[in-house]
Amino acid sequence: MKIKYGPQEVKADPVEIVKADEPWCEYVLADGTKIRIKHVLGAIFRACDVYNDSGEPLYITRSQNVVIASEIPDDLKREG
Repeated sequence: MKIKYGPQEVKADPVEIVKADEPWCEYVLADGTKIRIKHVLGAIFRACDVYNDSGEPLYITRSQNVVIASEIPDDLKREG
């Protein structure tokens, strides 16, 4: 299959994910808010005949970040 990689398209094969560990990362902001972020990988592809300078194959991922504010101080919330 062809996958868009920057300004070009490359031939790539899907690679099955056999194990995943996607923990939440938590950040406390100066305003007292706690933000939680998780990187979720949806799919991964290995480019055919494309390698970096070290000879390693190029992997292309489809992913998204999930972001939630787990705690927000009351004085930052809008009344509603």
